[in-house]
Amino acid sequence: MLAKPLEGPLQPDHFALREISLPEPAAGQALVRILLANIHSATRKRMAAGGTKVGATDQTNFACAVVVKSRDPVFREGDVIHCQAGWQEYQLVSSAETAIGYPPVSEIVKAANGTNSPLLYAFRPALVKMWSPSILMDVLGTSGLTAYFGLRECGPLMPRDQVAVAGTSGSVGSIAAQLAKIAGSRVIGFAGGADRCRWVVDTLGIDGCIDYTADDLDAELQSRFPQGIDFFSDGVGGRVGEAALKRLNTNGRMFSYGSAASLYGESPATGAPPPSIRRMMGISEEVEEILRRRNIKAEAWMVTDFFRERLKAEDDLSRLMFAGRLKPVANLVEGFEMLPEAIAGLYRAGRSGKLQVQFGTL
Repeated sequence: MLAKPLEGPLQPDHFALREISLPEPAAGQALVRILLANIHSATRKRMAAGGTKVGATDQTNFACAVVVKSRDPVFREGDVIHCQAGWQEYQLVSSAETAIGYPPVSEIVKAANGTNSPLLYAFRPALVKMWSPSILMDVLGTSGLTAYFGLRECGPLMPRDQVAVAGTSGSVGSIAAQLAKIAGSRVIGFAGGADRCRWVVDTLGIDGCIDYTADDLDAELQSRFPQGIDFFSDGVGGRVGEAALKRLNTNGRMFSYGSAASLYGESPATGAPPPSIRRMMGISEEVEEILRRRNIKAEAWMVTDFFRERLKAEDDLSRLMFAGRLKPVANLVEGFEMLPEAIAGLYRAGRSGKLQVQFGTL
């Protein structure tokens, strides 16, 4: 649970362990044991905005869990599910409940999931047999689906396209870079330092990587993209986003799925009205003007907007992994007790892929 008010950067001592009695599911509920939780960038922003009270846990984390007892007609004991969950080892879920922080589910998604939440569903048994909980929650979770739908909606990507991918060592960026390369495009990523750049190229199989700590980032981009950038995937914003935007060609395309550069350090202002999706994803008024002037197509949305096609996306991504063309990249931390350290260390240098904490095994 959150042990004290959040001021400045997150530290492990912002959290405390509390033991409570194991709940019994009521009619329409299922008790699940959390196997693994994703740690993602929105966690700190939500906490700073007062979304998590002192003495409480954040209930919006994405988790993989196994059903241990069910009085919900949708879920059976032994089902492996995707759900929203708190920082806890057991959770009550219900197919009747709606998602926290997301719009109402469409009828198509409701039929596919069997629930009123786009984020609560049982993984198909074939996927559970093929892939670990880490992969289910990464490549086949919101990170992989964000990259998949983002490139599709801003595409199609062509072999002639010059593609820049910010946050290449991150969860979405590492998948987006690989998918762009699979499409035949020339792909250049970004990472901090020569060693990290080497890791990006060697691990992801892309064409090159720019050290974003370089003194003259504009010159680096000019050198790597002499004909400009056709497609920019940005989950970082900040200095990298500004520099890449300058090189984005007229009639280019940009997919923005976040602004991680602004999420660490100072707390976001409280009491302000919620920003639009485009502002949340780092597309400021200044950026909007550049996009209009150059006729650049820019997309920013919540991945659940496309969950009506989740099953097809899971199949497509599974085939690419099975064929060895798409490589999962995750940073798996073992042990429930490591949650505070993992959350506090979300933006620590040297981390690669989706940050996940494994609580237990099937």
